Amino acid sequence: MTYEYAVYFKLLLLCGYEDELQRYLDDALMTQNPLSELVLELCTVHSDGKKMLSVLNEYLRHAKDSDIDYDNTVFGYVMSFLKREYTDNLMPIREITGLMHQLAVCSERDSEEPWYTMYILGVLFEEAEAGYIDKADYLRKFEAFIDNRVCFRDYPATRSKETLFKKVFKKIRRIHQNCAL
Repeated sequence: MTYEYAVYFKLLLLCGYEDELQRYLDDALMTQNPLSELVLELCTVHSDGKKMLSVLNEYLRHAKDSDIDYDNTVFGYVMSFLKREYTDNLMPIREITGLMHQLAVCSERDSEEPWYTMYILGVLFEEAEAGYIDKADYLRKFEAFIDNRVCFRDYPATRSKETLFKKVFKKIRRIHQNCAL
């Protein structure tokens, strides 16, 4: 297992998604000969997510940060997982956007692209659901990100819907400005 795969599985475990690592281990048991020491150790604790996380952390402790390609390889694994979950309708968009937000935070790279887009799309979903921003516009951006990894910095500004409160507030501000003159 590469360091990038280990980080990918670690992020999923931190977010409560053990199934992907279980599938990897099942496949490794069938295809790897001989089994790597890491896979053997993970297989012995496969029913306990915390122990699997501990094994991955110990493995990653031997890696330097420069040994791990977070923004291309790890991010690519994460995006492949999210896209598969979305296109196969295995997870509703609400859950996917929540997971995107969690993954970005757990990566500790949520202020840097491409993780930042993942973080922001997680936050903006709630605003789109509440009607603060245009939901169709949000869905276009979400799908562009899932399909093509288009980052937030590449998007045109999100259009906000003007709520009744905003309209009243603008009118009061205009009246106040006219009275001040």
